[in-house]
Amino acid sequence: MRPHGAVQPGGPQLGPLSALEIRQQLVTGGLTTTVDLCVAGTSFWAPAVAWRALDLDAAPPERHVPERLDMPPELMALSSDERDQLRWWLRTKGVVRGPLGGNALQQALDEGSDAGAVVALVGGDCWFPSSEMELVPDPVTLSDGFSAADGDTVPTIPCPICLEIVAADAKLCPECGERTAPASFLPASSRPASIPDDPPGAGWLKMHWRPLITMSAIFSLITAGIALRYLAPDRYQPPRRMGPPAAAAEPACDTPCWHGEACQMGRCVWQQPNDVGHIDTVPTIAGPFDLPRGVVDAMPLDADRFAVSYLLGVQITSTRTGSTLSLVSDAPQAQKLYRVGEVVYATAPRRIYVIDVQTTRVLKTIEIGSPVGALAVGASGRRVLASIPGARAAAVIAADYHAEVSRFYFGDDKVLQVALDDTGERALATNGRVPLAGLPAPRSANNFGAMYAFDPTRLPSEQDRVRTGMMGNPVDVAMLPDSKTSYVVLREKDAVIQVERLASGAIRQTGRLQTCRQPEQIELIRRGRRAIVRCNLDRAVEVFDLHKRELARQIPLNARVSDLVVTPDGRQAILLLVRDKAGAVGLLDLDTYDLQLHELGGEPHRVRLTPDGRAAVVISDRSKVAWVLR
Repeated sequence: MRPHGAVQPGGPQLGPLSALEIRQQLVTGGLTTTVDLCVAGTSFWAPAVAWRALDLDAAPPERHVPERLDMPPELMALSSDERDQLRWWLRTKGVVRGPLGGNALQQALDEGSDAGAVVALVGGDCWFPSSEMELVPDPVTLSDGFSAADGDTVPTIPCPICLEIVAADAKLCPECGERTAPASFLPASSRPASIPDDPPGAGWLKMHWRPLITMSAIFSLITAGIALRYLAPDRYQPPRRMGPPAAAAEPACDTPCWHGEACQMGRCVWQQPNDVGHIDTVPTIAGPFDLPRGVVDAMPLDADRFAVSYLLGVQITSTRTGSTLSLVSDAPQAQKLYRVGEVVYATAPRRIYVIDVQTTRVLKTIEIGSPVGALAVGASGRRVLASIPGARAAAVIAADYHAEVSRFYFGDDKVLQVALDDTGERALATNGRVPLAGLPAPRSANNFGAMYAFDPTRLPSEQDRVRTGMMGNPVDVAMLPDSKTSYVVLREKDAVIQVERLASGAIRQTGRLQTCRQPEQIELIRRGRRAIVRCNLDRAVEVFDLHKRELARQIPLNARVSDLVVTPDGRQAILLLVRDKAGAVGLLDLDTYDLQLHELGGEPHRVRLTPDGRAAVVISDRSKVAWVLR
């Protein structure tokens, strides 16, 4: 092939000239590098710098040269040999390579994997996608399977666009101007099937095994359904006759059971908590152990330690030797001690200290701002009610994070006694006071006694506090686990009043139990639905049956009872008897009402139990000593 040159196609032409002659004219200035050349015997014209035979220097095209979505038609019609005679630029991943021959370009495209690569002819005027460089196979191979027209010796193929019959070696269709494509671009109807319909030597089963398996599976599923339907013919049929309606279940117990009780054999039986008990009938008494002179209160922490509150803080003392184990000096001026789960609340003139039982460290201080009177701990242990007589209010404390959540005010009444029920949704507050020994009762508490009922779980602004007059010095309150009934001790009236809270917030008296003279304390005996009352003047204790609302037993004593507690299992009551600077501890069996007395070397005034009820600490305010019972 000998390239020859011309100014432009269709204009004055020179040649044919050899590659050497064209190079000489380019050197002497007879021709410029912008002149178009073509190979003799062909019709494709390209700039001089585009031909490999001349090997002229050329600069890569600028990046802003326009890009096309397809290859120019004149380049698309070239064969692989004709493309190899030209030089090309390749831009992939922002890098321009070239000039490359047609074969070298095709090899670079096969090795690369950049789908966004573009190609340009050296000296050309545009970039186009590299996918357009796919070379058209030899036209002779495209005519396989097609027959030429009658009388024609040139193989023909249908145009894939307009379906006109064109020569097999034609690059462009003369009818529609589109390029002819290889067999992969032909319509599906003109190509042989990917899976032959009738492979040679294939039997009927080999050709039809897929639909045979499918139909067998469907038939098996239908057959199994029909068989199951006939094996259970009445499974999905409605009953032929409706049976008689079930009789309504009669309540097992006549009255609703209390919280903590279970209905067994038609009776409500109290369920004793696990791991609780009482003190032995013949206890082991350790002591007396000397206490600080300013002792205010004492409380057992466990079987080996008990806490004592006084001016310097809370002293931890051994229950076996009476020796001081440690001093919680972070709780100065501690007064009364209350057990709240795994911590101890120690009241002080303006705050409450929260002390961990195990480590005896002060975990938190709850600021109250006024002296605290008494605390009431709910049965669930989640809420604590603290009376604040100076502020004429009661504070609700959340025991899970030890913080005051609300405060209820009661006008001009200095409430002192507070009580919470098992649910934590009912609370009572009274302004009664127990006078010191030998002194009369306060006139305000006797003549102007009052009670308030409220819900600690609701905000104070969302409920009314209705004042209910309760003349007779209401000194103690007990709330039953039935969530509606409560009992109030009237010291100066020698009676226990049964009350219920109304929907309006007021309190209504529903019954009255006459007691011994000057009752001062009432404790629930959940086992058997009873209550025990301690009297001051008559020197006796009385047990009442709360279900029948009558006196069950009166236990007369020869000395005044200063304090009493009921063990957690409900089987024993511990009484402290004081007489002529001496005293004793009485263990009352609440099943048989047998009383066992054990002398002490001093006057006992207060008794506190461990949470399991198997040990107790008795303190004497006069002698400043303590005894430990097991």
